[in-house]
Amino acid sequence: MKIKNGLIVCAILSGLLYATPQNRATIGNLSMPTLDKKFDIKQLLPKTTSQSIGLNDLIHRAQKNYQLIGKEIGIQKAQSEQMSAYLELGPTLSASYNYNYQTNSDLKNYDGTQQASVTANYEIYSGFSTINKIKQKGAMYRASLADKISTQENLYLQIIQQYYAYFTNYSNLASLQQKKKLLQSNVERLEKLYNSGLTTIDDVESLKAEASLTEYQIAQKELDLEQNRLNLSLLTNSPVDQIKRDELKFPDLTIRKERSDITSLQEQANSIGYQKKQLTYAPKINVYDTFTYTDGNPLLSQKSQNIVGVSIVMNLDTMSLYKQKEAIGLSQLQTLQEVAYKKEEQKKNIALYKKSLEIARIKVISAEASLKSALITFESVSKRYNNWSLM
Repeated sequence: MKIKNGLIVCAILSGLLYATPQNRATIGNLSMPTLDKKFDIKQLLPKTTSQSIGLNDLIHRAQKNYQLIGKEIGIQKAQSEQMSAYLELGPTLSASYNYNYQTNSDLKNYDGTQQASVTANYEIYSGFSTINKIKQKGAMYRASLADKISTQENLYLQIIQQYYAYFTNYSNLASLQQKKKLLQSNVERLEKLYNSGLTTIDDVESLKAEASLTEYQIAQKELDLEQNRLNLSLLTNSPVDQIKRDELKFPDLTIRKERSDITSLQEQANSIGYQKKQLTYAPKINVYDTFTYTDGNPLLSQKSQNIVGVSIVMNLDTMSLYKQKEAIGLSQLQTLQEVAYKKEEQKKNIALYKKSLEIARIKVISAEASLKSALITFESVSKRYNNWSLM
């Protein structure tokens, strides 16, 4: 009977540390009795010190995560590319310089020729290719913003998972430590009974084996705790030594906006669409002005000249261009299908999360009530056992 009660304590301690005082007070028709302080589950939690950090502190420290820093750099890169596309609307300037030296038997003392030129070019029309490039870069900039938010949300989720896994493992460790004490006490009692001829050696050895197994389980839980702590340190890019428990509040799960990863995918699809529009059969019309200065050529009567003109360039490789547009169109369609799937996934996940939280809340209250009942029952049985062993 004593061993069974000890096992009950171990089995229901895990997962009970998540309810707020309000949630623990009542759920439906469940109510919690007022018990003696020594049966308060909070006594099993780690002691809070000035050095302890909670969930809010961990979330704040997550801003130093290397992944988030990398995403911020990606945003700056996308912003620079967008500005570069805007600047393509203005005129472009190019300069060149040439020097050549040649020998000629008919000319004497020829030192060579040098030529410098400056060209200003302005694109009048290109089938709105530049405008679509600006839109493409703008969509990629918005996608990078949403991607950072998505990465940040996933990072927060990992921190929350590791944080509450830490306290789950801590509660399991506390229950195993309690179990170890009880088993050691019972081993001593059974040895006294065995020496008095009131029990068999099998009962004593069986209980010793259970105590040895509990020691192994304690070592494993200590390793799990250390892993949780190191994972939190990695996610926050900061040392994590002592952790305090913050009360868990059950969220109001409603779809107010798209998930950030869906927004990022949608913007990527838009970017691909604008990229497709840049491939056009329309001619490119440019106005240019070139000023050239030549020095050292005795055959030229004037050293400088200025040429203003209009250039028209049209791509006649129609089949290659058609296949490029087709490939980009298929890429956009593929991304849009993934967006549609993610939207449906979000709806289903919200419904699943709501149900899971409802069940988890009931389990937490039930587990805590069972734990307190088991603690009281065990103490009562233990007192009767002590009185009987002393007879």
